[in-house]
Amino acid sequence: MKFTKITPRGLCQGVVDAWVVCKKISHQFPNKKKYLIGWLVHNEHMINDLSKMGIITLGDRNTDRKKIIDQIDDSDNPIVIFSAHGTDKSIIELAKQKGFIVYDTTCSYVTKTHNIIIEKINEGKKILFIGVNKHPETVAILSLNQNIFLLETPDDIKNIPFNKNDEIFVTNQTTISILDFYDIVKELKNKFTNIEFKNDICNATLDRQQAVINMDKTIDLLLVVGDINSNNSKKLVTIAKSMGVESYLVSDLKSINNKWFNSKKHVAITSGCSTPTWVTTEIIKHLDKYFEKVKNNE
Repeated sequence: MKFTKITPRGLCQGVVDAWVVCKKISHQFPNKKKYLIGWLVHNEHMINDLSKMGIITLGDRNTDRKKIIDQIDDSDNPIVIFSAHGTDKSIIELAKQKGFIVYDTTCSYVTKTHNIIIEKINEGKKILFIGVNKHPETVAILSLNQNIFLLETPDDIKNIPFNKNDEIFVTNQTTISILDFYDIVKELKNKFTNIEFKNDICNATLDRQQAVINMDKTIDLLLVVGDINSNNSKKLVTIAKSMGVESYLVSDLKSINNKWFNSKKHVAITSGCSTPTWVTTEIIKHLDKYFEKVKNNE
């Protein structure tokens, strides 16, 4: 039995930066009410750790963030933290108007996507955005302009309300699969004549996907450590399966099923951009011992 730890894996810089902001807030304002609007990143372990730091998470990826802000008691000017996925600017302004102390941890890659979309809208171009419906990053992007059209799959292309010769700009959610992106781009090129593309998958997401795409061809099982709500983690599983490799998303050590390893010759492990290092390390240490025991019993 061979066991490979794929690199790169684990937390991206955007998540690390958001986490550092939260730690600083926790230390600087120990006695002040602190609210996180939506999950900071899509990992339950990180949300639990934030709770231990006194930061209360309000809502999830499907919760209307304006409603959350409206329901917060503003009597003592609480701290509100907006997630790394990006947030509708009008909601951030509402929080400021209510007297909240506001921290916006939007990832710099997401901010760049916002900025280029605004730039292209000002140039008069029509916008297509490839992303996951109701994902916080997508929700924030769609709030920039009511005429941005969302594409989740190639099947959505037939519903695009633009004309063949319209000037169109296409970009995407930072955590989608590179394979999904190119599938949609290929179809769009056949439908429109005046179209510009910008692949905005962040470097960390892309590096982790490429590492899976280029992994050793003898690997017959891939474990991806990540949360069920983490889009970038789930895409690593999807990519592996598209290559014919058995793959499972595991949130922590308790998710491991040793039966998966029966008859396997080469197991690999990686993790998503929002997965805490300690979670992956715990699993790796356990599997190192398990596979060593299996080897000794062969």
